[in-house]
Amino acid sequence: MLSFNFYGKSNQKAHSIQFSEDFYQWLIESDFGWVGRSRLMKIMIDGEWEELPVITLENPTRAMLVTYLNEMVLRETGNFLQDLDENLPRERLEPRHYRMKKLLELLSCMKDVDWMYFQRV
Repeated sequence: MLSFNFYGKSNQKAHSIQFSEDFYQWLIESDFGWVGRSRLMKIMIDGEWEELPVITLENPTRAMLVTYLNEMVLRETGNFLQDLDENLPRERLEPRHYRMKKLLELLSCMKDVDWMYFQRV
């Protein structure tokens, strides 16, 4: 399993979103990796300073990521509804369902201003 990590400005616990390699590959193919640039930053995690490659979630970067994820959610929702109309078997719908859940989880964290840093691991 791979993960994206979110860190707050102060010494709060990190939040990780775990996902499959298939999801990561799909996300990379969608150009998600082009939004935001990671830089080494010192962040206090669980009482200790760590230097990590993170993206600072300030505007316009946060707004760009939120917009990008919103568009991906809308696209996947439209595709999912079309698949439902075609009465595809559940096993064919599960990968798209998984992607939608992970996109919504990512979007929720991106919108949360308590998260100041984002790490693609």
